[in-house]
Amino acid sequence: MLNKIFLVVPKLIEQSTWGGEYILQFKNWQNKKEFQNLKIGQSYELFSESKLRTDINSSQDPSFTGEMGFSMEPDKIHYQGDESKLISLKGLIRKDPEAVLGKKVLGLDGEQPVILIKFTQAKGNSFQLHVRKKDESEKWKTKPESWYYFEPGLITLGVKPQINWPAWENACLALEKETINLGQQVQAKKTSLAQALEKATQSIKKYNPWQYVNLVKVKKGELVDLSECGLHHSWEEDDKNYPLGNIVYELCKDVMDPISTVRAFDRGKIKADGSVRKLNIKEYFQYIDRCEKTNNPQNHIFQGKVILNQPEIKITNLLRSKHYTLDKIMLQKAYAGPQSQTEQSYHHLFVQKGSVLVKAKTNQIQLGQGHACFIPSCLGQYELIPNPETELLKTFIT
Repeated sequence: MLNKIFLVVPKLIEQSTWGGEYILQFKNWQNKKEFQNLKIGQSYELFSESKLRTDINSSQDPSFTGEMGFSMEPDKIHYQGDESKLISLKGLIRKDPEAVLGKKVLGLDGEQPVILIKFTQAKGNSFQLHVRKKDESEKWKTKPESWYYFEPGLITLGVKPQINWPAWENACLALEKETINLGQQVQAKKTSLAQALEKATQSIKKYNPWQYVNLVKVKKGELVDLSECGLHHSWEEDDKNYPLGNIVYELCKDVMDPISTVRAFDRGKIKADGSVRKLNIKEYFQYIDRCEKTNNPQNHIFQGKVILNQPEIKITNLLRSKHYTLDKIMLQKAYAGPQSQTEQSYHHLFVQKGSVLVKAKTNQIQLGQGHACFIPSCLGQYELIPNPETELLKTFIT
């Protein structure tokens, strides 16, 4: 039976360098033995390989846990529970794509049928961009992406007006050359890793790649929209003012980084074995959008618009695009109206605050903070019952 509410089993990704404790604490999983002493950088709340459950009716059930992945081997999964209880989302879609996903989703020309939704704690990532649709090729695929901020954060977004483009490109090339050379010295045991990293830091100070891009403070509750692609971006570090890094609820196309993320600067990172990540500097400067209007951060940062305000429910549209729609739902009382009715699209509900009972004729799921459910398009009407007040993020296709 496809017309059920499915509890989403999140895929947790360990990131020992930039992860933290926020995600596990948010999910109330900080005491689960399988996650002890791990820094979690991301939790995949929905993607094409998601696993689901209907054998339990609450995210608080002791048997409910997440899959465990690792940053270096994201496809290598460990699961501490009974794998026979897991339901493959991909398998459900194969049975009846329209019933599970909906006509609107299947009608998206060239798009992946299921988007990737990530709950992320991150800082210090590379200077990067995703190619625009017009620049897609066999090598590079576009990746629309948007971030909703749970806490204040710090990013670079867009390029400063009237910069010296050749100087910036040459700075990136010089930094890459010096970082590779330092890595080779580590491999040849001519210098220690610590010494190489210190020299890389000095080189970065010399060239200062940040002088060319906009450094932006993002407020809690703001949404950064990168869905048009071609725009420079990075998550930044400031342990004094932003000790948590960037806590974001991220929507994007389900495309892997090797074919979607074009990097120009990796902050002088050198692995313990002396290897460094391959960059694509020439292609970065080939594909970057140089339009001054596009590179203005204020054209990509939004606070949302209230579209429904009733005693029992308030809905703020955070983002509406051809790729995905994200609404924030604030519930005071039980609700079973048009906003909890699937219309030719699946719904994905994530609890940002409180807890909620999601109820249909076929089954019901109790969701606590930090947990999500998947509602197939064929389900139709469902009811939302808060306990006592709840904030939800609803993702769907319009």
